[in-house]
Amino acid sequence: MPRVSSLSGHAGAHAVAVAQRYGVTTMFTLSGGHVFPLYDGAVKADPPLRLVDVRHEQTAVFAAEGIARLTRTPGLAVVTAGPGVTNSVSAVTSAWFNGAPVVVLGGRAPDYLWGKGALQEMDQVPLLAPVTKRAWTEHAVAGVAASVDEAFRLATTPHRGPVFVDFPLETIYGEATVDSPESDLFAPVQPDAEDVARIASLLAEARRPVLVLGSDVWLGGAETAAHLCAEALRLPVIANGQARGVLPGGHSLLVSRARSMAFAEADVVIVVGVPLDFRLRYGALGADGASVVHVADSPAGIATHSPLAASASGDLSLFFTALTDACGGRPVGDMEWLASLRGTARAAAAEDALLLESDASPIHPMRVYGELLRQLDDDAVVIGDGGDFVSFAGRLIEPAFPGRWLDPGPYGCLGTGLGYAMAARLAHPSSQVVLMLGDGAAGLSLMDVDTLVRHNLPVVMIVGNNSAWGLEKGPMRAVYGYDVAADLRPETRYDQVVSALGGAGELVKEPAQIAPALQRAFESSTPYLINVITDVAAEYPRTTTGV
Repeated sequence: MPRVSSLSGHAGAHAVAVAQRYGVTTMFTLSGGHVFPLYDGAVKADPPLRLVDVRHEQTAVFAAEGIARLTRTPGLAVVTAGPGVTNSVSAVTSAWFNGAPVVVLGGRAPDYLWGKGALQEMDQVPLLAPVTKRAWTEHAVAGVAASVDEAFRLATTPHRGPVFVDFPLETIYGEATVDSPESDLFAPVQPDAEDVARIASLLAEARRPVLVLGSDVWLGGAETAAHLCAEALRLPVIANGQARGVLPGGHSLLVSRARSMAFAEADVVIVVGVPLDFRLRYGALGADGASVVHVADSPAGIATHSPLAASASGDLSLFFTALTDACGGRPVGDMEWLASLRGTARAAAAEDALLLESDASPIHPMRVYGELLRQLDDDAVVIGDGGDFVSFAGRLIEPAFPGRWLDPGPYGCLGTGLGYAMAARLAHPSSQVVLMLGDGAAGLSLMDVDTLVRHNLPVVMIVGNNSAWGLEKGPMRAVYGYDVAADLRPETRYDQVVSALGGAGELVKEPAQIAPALQRAFESSTPYLINVITDVAAEYPRTTTGV
């Protein structure tokens, strides 16, 4: 039988009490009268729920998503009615694409005035329904606790994702005493043994296998089992998204820098915890006739648009353990294949060396990373928010531990950075937190430095300032021979914006200035932005555009 708690007071207090059962410690929000009871519930809870109020609702949801992805506990955002909800939609969609367990609680115009034109009256649920696991309105005061419990249960059940619930004004302000059952957490689902056996048989015949790990390996708590499986079977590994760090940078099986070779020549490609989307050639992986295997945390995640040699679904940790056992815990494939991939990865890294040390002026973006890599601690959290400048980060930064990398993910929504940075500082208060920003992305969220300052959340921000939307400028020139709507003001002083908001920063125009600027930033106790003027002609050499 489930445990039952008695909740009294207004419905906002009920909602907070339920959120705390699921491990929520912080509420991200932007103030609005429709949701005051949720704030009152947070302040008066025992212990209180921390309130972090931001300057744009999208930042509140991005921060909640960041908490979910870094800590693997659900994130909570509270947004007021009307524009509060509509401002959150892009961020909710990002959480949807990233499979992040986020609960968004919204205000809503009162039922007793519905249809009369009350302030911010609109039916918000249809806006959120396509990009959430579920969206609904709870009209009954006595039903708020159960609805919030259902929201968190849904958000945290694989495949994870955001859930939206809104409350009419009189509902969230209303008072009641209710019995609230405490839901049991979901039971991990064991992958089908025959599916695992089929995958093991493909590996037994493979000469050139490769294992691709995606973010759900981390989000599903499968990083240790994945690591052990890869080592037992001696599988070359390519890490994607938050699977970075499952094998630490420098590990002998980590061949992400040989990705192109692996995807062109492998005879068995096992993809775990990531969709077969544009990042993975829509599933067209390996040499002609290669066997592609897709493994997801729920049946709905298995690709249907691409031919598969095998698939499996269920708890990813149980999958890796079962696969290791089914293969007898012995190496598979040709060790010369692994050696070849390692050689290609080393050669790619060696080719980077000159640009990592480049003395070119304007500064090549690679030089920024060359200096940063020397000063990063093993437990640093690195966040990317941008196009070309951040693409270099994805290529060069291989974390020592999992759960220390955040980027916008496949939806590609810019403006995530400040929210993610708040989450990272709260989740890892003693670690370095570094936010890499393109100058275009900086324009979408930099005002929330004010939030970092007010809540004493020091973060190091590095802007690659090439005065352009670099991801669009080069491709448009390639298509039309010219570009428009791709230029930003040269040498904009983003560092002065941060200083004006209560932080600190500096402008960097020469390569030799980067290292000392980084040292000052890491030693600072305030949000600090290094504004690096980079070469607009130094485009990232990408192989896919996603279209």
